[in-house]
Amino acid sequence: MTYFFITFCIRIVCLSFVFVLLFSCQGKSQKNNVGIIRKTTHFYNADGEPTFTHYLKIYYTDSVVIEEIRGVNTLTDTAYVTTVTYPLLWCRYINLKSKRLYDYKNFSDTAKIFHKAILPDSLMLDGGWSFYSEKYPKIQGIPESLTDTIIENITYKRAKFCYITNDPKKNFQIGYFRCDGKGDLFSIEKDHSRKLNCTMVKYFDYKVGKPKPYFSKEVDFISESLTKEELEVFAAWGKNEKENPVYK
Repeated sequence: MTYFFITFCIRIVCLSFVFVLLFSCQGKSQKNNVGIIRKTTHFYNADGEPTFTHYLKIYYTDSVVIEEIRGVNTLTDTAYVTTVTYPLLWCRYINLKSKRLYDYKNFSDTAKIFHKAILPDSLMLDGGWSFYSEKYPKIQGIPESLTDTIIENITYKRAKFCYITNDPKKNFQIGYFRCDGKGDLFSIEKDHSRKLNCTMVKYFDYKVGKPKPYFSKEVDFISESLTKEELEVFAAWGKNEKENPVYK
């Protein structure tokens, strides 16, 4: 009896150690869902050189994000020197769980709400990026797999496809997918990305018969943390949401 009892105890201890090790590894492998991304939009000329660029900066923590929605001002002086600025128009606080949005004039914990609404399930027509939308954009048919590419030590899967809003006889897109689990929430496209278990972080839009793209969108991961001041904005605006509910 003593032998079997000791053997049983040893097995229990070993199993406990394995479970602790597994949970410890899982905890270390979990990605911190806090940070900052930047979505960049480019238009190009026939030579593939950018002629227009726009940025959208997004702060996020778990299921809450804040988008900095900016305009574009282009000024050319008498010496023909062009200066481009991106003035802040407003900041949009989005809570994906409550499906509510709140707009502020600036990124500050003392800023006041000037607009609030139910979060639309498709495009936000007044500005911002509906990164969470399951309705747009959609790919028609089955994408054509292309060879992988490596950019700055990151491997991307690539695919050629056409969005349902486009005519495949006139234009097509080439998407870049990273498959390291980074930024799933901000995948530009959802359906095909899930099938690949990847995140589409970039695509180029081409006109049929043209070697250079005329348009592109790209998501860059700027930071995996937020400052104390940035977290204070999230805390203040979260409190404001509770005190200013939006009803359907």
